[in-house]
Amino acid sequence: MSKSNDILFFTNSELGQASVILAVAEELGQDASTEARIHLASFSPLKATVPDGIPFHDLPGLSMKQLFASSGMGFLPKHQPGLKAVKGYTEAYSRVLAPWDEAQYFPIFGRCCELIEEIKPSLVVLDPLLGAAYDACIFTGQRHMILSPNTFKDHVTGAQPGLQPLYKFALLGSGYKIPLDFVAVLCNIYLAIAIHFCAFWSAPVRQLTKARNRRGISGPLSTIFDEVNPGLLYLVQSKPQSDFPLRIPSNVVGCGPILPAFEPLAETHPELSWWLNAGPTIVINMGSHVTHESRQISEILHAIEAALEKHQTHQVLWKLQSDTVPKIPPAIAPRVRIMSWLPGHPAAILTASPSIVAYVHHGGSNSFHEAVAAGVPHVVCPVWLDTYDFATRVEYLDIGVWANRTRAPEVGREDLAAALDQVSSGAMAERLRANAKRLAGSVGGVNAGRKAATARVLEMAKAS
Repeated sequence: MSKSNDILFFTNSELGQASVILAVAEELGQDASTEARIHLASFSPLKATVPDGIPFHDLPGLSMKQLFASSGMGFLPKHQPGLKAVKGYTEAYSRVLAPWDEAQYFPIFGRCCELIEEIKPSLVVLDPLLGAAYDACIFTGQRHMILSPNTFKDHVTGAQPGLQPLYKFALLGSGYKIPLDFVAVLCNIYLAIAIHFCAFWSAPVRQLTKARNRRGISGPLSTIFDEVNPGLLYLVQSKPQSDFPLRIPSNVVGCGPILPAFEPLAETHPELSWWLNAGPTIVINMGSHVTHESRQISEILHAIEAALEKHQTHQVLWKLQSDTVPKIPPAIAPRVRIMSWLPGHPAAILTASPSIVAYVHHGGSNSFHEAVAAGVPHVVCPVWLDTYDFATRVEYLDIGVWANRTRAPEVGREDLAAALDQVSSGAMAERLRANAKRLAGSVGGVNAGRKAATARVLEMAKAS
């Protein structure tokens, strides 16, 4: 098959997965020296987000998020850490690995094969959770690589020597501190058995694997947690300085935070930029998938009130997606802004002022890497699966605080207020801020990861 110079990106439409692909696709599309034409294929919800000038190709059927919503599941069910992570494995993990059943999967797989045949790309760049596109590349013999929003730990834990994955690194969703104590190791072994069962033997994974094999697609269902394929290039958002101490295979490349290019907030939203510079500011952004009931919103508000009463010069910018906006007590109202969305990219907010005190988030990979790139301390309130990894990661790196350790996945006013106090003033706040700034310098800030990933994609495309 004669190849074009084009590069084809396949991704899920959820921004948690698509953000790094959108960032690199846009960077390639704006590079006048790039001879290749850039294409992006995904589900319809992503279409409005695709940068101008990049052809968008619809994949058939429902996206992962739409499927979960249609089943009444929401996005992912929250669960407690520790041994309760098994709930996350049984109710969410296997669903993430195999969200589509046979009838839904093969139209997506077929369309991916069609696009590969039509475009004849020199290279396909894959979201690691879009298994149908991966299968299409294998089935058609198409050259491909992985561009992941995730970390070294997500991809290479299984590649560690001997039994290290059991005694050195906490299992997904467990939240165990590193290094693991003896009890945590025993629990880790139990969780390893449970997650292995969900990854290979749960009903949705087993049924889809058999259906694929009947159609001539060999091997198990591909997931980001498979043992690293030595013949495949993986680009991730980690750097050795921003992750746990792991042995990294040569084909897994740490680019650093892969963020889209953005204009300074002072140019796009000068009034908000002015407000952020008016005093030390805490930014709260729990992510697009995390919803809080009114009781939880009240807990967060009480924590904000306690923090601002103690720190009279501080202020809070709170992204809150809710039908009911809480009433802010008059005493702190001038120092609290609640917005249903944050203008521009979150990193534009975090870099808009040197007085950003902390970024309060749910522990998503993109939220973590935004704060890392901006050099801002973290306050993490994890709710499910990998968000617990990021809560333990910020404490391991000494760049933030796990704020709901005793209440997770819920948020308690006392614990959150204490965490906000820890990052607002005093010796601990100064240490976290210094460490966060140092880490931002070592990973290259907000642009280096995107440029490194783009260069690697181009290098591989030209090598075809």
